[in-house]
Amino acid sequence: MPLEKLQIQSFSDQACTKSTSAPISAFINPDNYTRTSKVMYRDEEVIGNAKQTKVYAGMGNDSLAFSKVVVDGTGLVSLGSYTDADAYILAFRNIVCNFNGSIHQTNFLMVTWGKLKFTGVCDSFKVNYTLFKPDGSTLRAFIDFNIATSVDPVTKSKEAKMTSPDLTHMRTVMAGDTLPLMTYRIYGDSSYYLEVARVNGLKNINALKPGDEIYFPPLKK
Repeated sequence: MPLEKLQIQSFSDQACTKSTSAPISAFINPDNYTRTSKVMYRDEEVIGNAKQTKVYAGMGNDSLAFSKVVVDGTGLVSLGSYTDADAYILAFRNIVCNFNGSIHQTNFLMVTWGKLKFTGVCDSFKVNYTLFKPDGSTLRAFIDFNIATSVDPVTKSKEAKMTSPDLTHMRTVMAGDTLPLMTYRIYGDSSYYLEVARVNGLKNINALKPGDEIYFPPLKK
């Protein structure tokens, strides 16, 4: 079985359908990576009791982290079409975290390796240089980078609507909440906020206060 290399490809769209360049591969596969999933909670306060009660508020972002991806220019492995280790590091950086002026942000990324397939955006990139030629050019370095998941709006909306759009919800307004934002959390589409306002008898959607109870009706099929 041929050796499968860690591969990273950049795209100009969140759905990762419009590639911006050829993918870049690791010459030496990493020996580990870390996936982190976050769960968000809010505190439910009870007067007279200081103990915390955590109430589920939703899933936070997933992230994928690689550490010590080896870049070697000593001849241990072939650098392929790259002239030296520095050229490879520059190409790697340009794919992972270079600003793309056409979309006004960094590129969206797809990381694949074996059964691993992860899409998102880079939120950190670090190179540790450890070995040099006499002229100061790089012979060996280690790359650390972290990818935060980013789901395209269409997919996110579909997933949200599949969870519970037909259920009745009561939600307590928290500091910073707006009716369109709360509507998006429930239905995956903020455009229903006027219907929610009508059902709740709200004449001014900007008059929400922390502690208010808002009723979110089932969606009409």
